[in-house]
Amino acid sequence: MSEENGSSSGSDSGAVTKNKKFLTFCLAEEKYGIPLSSVKEVIGIVDITSVPHVPNFFKGLINLRGKIISIIDLRIKLGLPKAEIIPKKTTIIITEIDELTLGAIVDDVQEVVGFEKDQVENSIDVQSKVSRDFITGVAKTNTKKLILLLDIGKTLSISDMALIKKQA
Repeated sequence: MSEENGSSSGSDSGAVTKNKKFLTFCLAEEKYGIPLSSVKEVIGIVDITSVPHVPNFFKGLINLRGKIISIIDLRIKLGLPKAEIIPKKTTIIITEIDELTLGAIVDDVQEVVGFEKDQVENSIDVQSKVSRDFITGVAKTNTKKLILLLDIGKTLSISDMALIKKQA
């Protein structure tokens, strides 16, 4: 009886610490993942109101159910080539970074994936188009494909964050 109680409570807490969930998406033919815990929601592309005199990665503002949200183009911010917006694929991931709600435009959202600890390699020498500073690790999938795990908060510098807070 005690074994049964121990296994059920142990498996629940073990799943939380061992299996971390990520929202995966595509940018410039590469697959990325961000912790699901930082994602508030995913929406289709909507009209974005431009703001003058801001960096080129800052696309503007949207009104999401009465809340004004700053939108960045993650491709441009990461130094990837600009892409055409495809209405049925291009997506905005709404995230929460340091109490700032922010939308990030990505090419296509894929799925939510859970990775076990042994599937994630944190000490890597990444030869990616994206700066290693933004990549926290690489996850190996069952299909042998790799997913670059991104720290979306690190993609924005302190001055970027101040600018976005000011605009919002």
